[in-house]
Amino acid sequence: MRSRSHTGVIAALLMGVALGGCSTNLKEYTGSIGNMSLSAPGGTSIEALAARYDARPGEKRASLEYGAALRARGQLPQAVAVLQRASVSNIGDRDVAAAYGKALAEAGRFDEAIAVLGQAHTDDRPNWQVLSTMGSIHDQLGKHEQARELYHRALQIAPKQSSVLNNLGLSYMLTQELAQAEATLAEAAAQPGSDQRVAANLALARSLRAKAAAPATPAAPAKTRKVSAAGAAFDLKGTMR
Repeated sequence: MRSRSHTGVIAALLMGVALGGCSTNLKEYTGSIGNMSLSAPGGTSIEALAARYDARPGEKRASLEYGAALRARGQLPQAVAVLQRASVSNIGDRDVAAAYGKALAEAGRFDEAIAVLGQAHTDDRPNWQVLSTMGSIHDQLGKHEQARELYHRALQIAPKQSSVLNNLGLSYMLTQELAQAEATLAEAAAQPGSDQRVAANLALARSLRAKAAAPATPAAPAKTRKVSAAGAAFDLKGTMR
């Protein structure tokens, strides 16, 4: 049974990665999916992307770029609708399935997201970004063992990939395995391509571990020393935005 302080830490972490309930969306949190760069070419405005989409609704590139721009603005229901239409027009396309699955996850529609992401990944053509994203969804559903299995599968394909190690480290943090969390996040931070979010997560793990190791005092009993972990972030950064 979890202690009250353990439960408090996990609740704070989940608050930090909640979907649809805060200004930062899941796109900032878990492993990236897809293989195409979806940043708007030449800083194209969302209005121009919308016009391009309206001219060819369902077309792959227009839909992916417009959907990515909508997700960046937090317009998740519209992004889901755009990418759902693209998935109908591009049946079997893995890039579209990956983007659509991510949008569903950002909108908190986890079961649908997992089903769609399964279309972007098969055993004969595994995709480490999709596996990592699916792992983060399982973590946020409290299915930590399944999440870690997915992360380890992703690491078999992309050894020492920073975003996957970041997610694995946060998974350990969610179950208060703080030594393992710190070691994993330190490894993530040491990899090429690691960013400030990984460094922040490592600092958080070290802070949580230090506070857990500190002896309780009459003035600050252990049960009241809850640590806010709202800064924890699964890493959804990657080539597909």
